[in-house]
Amino acid sequence: MIRAAAVDAGLDLRPLLGAMARSGIRFRVNEESGSQVIWVSSELEVARTAQLLEEWQKLQAQGAFVQQSAASGRGLAGYFPVGNYVGDLLRATLTAPVTIVLIVAALIVAAVSQLGADLRPVDFMFYPALNPGAVAGLSTLLSILGDMQGMSDFLRTLTPALLHFGAIHLVFNTLWLWHFGRMIESTQSSVLYLFVVLFIAFVSNTTQYMWSLSSNFGGLSGVVYGLLGYIWMWQTVIPFSRLRLPPAMIGFMLVALVLMEVFASSWIATAAHAGGLVSGMVAG
Repeated sequence: MIRAAAVDAGLDLRPLLGAMARSGIRFRVNEESGSQVIWVSSELEVARTAQLLEEWQKLQAQGAFVQQSAASGRGLAGYFPVGNYVGDLLRATLTAPVTIVLIVAALIVAAVSQLGADLRPVDFMFYPALNPGAVAGLSTLLSILGDMQGMSDFLRTLTPALLHFGAIHLVFNTLWLWHFGRMIESTQSSVLYLFVVLFIAFVSNTTQYMWSLSSNFGGLSGVVYGLLGYIWMWQTVIPFSRLRLPPAMIGFMLVALVLMEVFASSWIATAAHAGGLVSGMVAG
């Protein structure tokens, strides 16, 4: 790897490293002679790191970041800086409001339904029982759309995304939504992001219903895969965009999609994952 920068060991590099990660820069950091040294993979990433470092130093000079050495904490406050966590949450709410609202909504639904153990209070959130028609394909979609009885049925094509059936299901989806959603909202309009999420949710849920002819499914994973496809296409079309993911992460998610279909297709809504991925790629 190539040495890109060296800064004082007492500085908190998390804001800088976070910006580098969002820019798709592959890096590692080690300590040498009282300095934190940042290493990257290419000369292009060296130049980008220098630009981000300059921006970070300007923000630091303006007091945007409060530096704190690792040894400055005392007692539990040093290990669990609640004030920092609250501040981070408030900043995230301002920079990624749609993502925060979606995660909070999913958590509330999970609490009400006891993580899927009692679905009676959320029965109205399942995909509506619409007529799929006799022939699969475009005619099925048209039949479903024609059978909707007003706005309530349309909203129910979106709300299955908030249903989760277990703690692992919920944690997996919300963490990935937090990662992808915050990345998109920090670079693009939250209004645009909201429309992208709604489009992906509709397509992924409807694809699963058309595939299984059952309303017994839910989860944000279709939206997660849609956001993956959205970012993937965006960085493909605009290679130097700030909106990008490491190729290894994209590959991991695609391999996971295939493995879920092979080994767990009977209890995982794979069609929703695939529909979300394709709709996200189209939107991107």
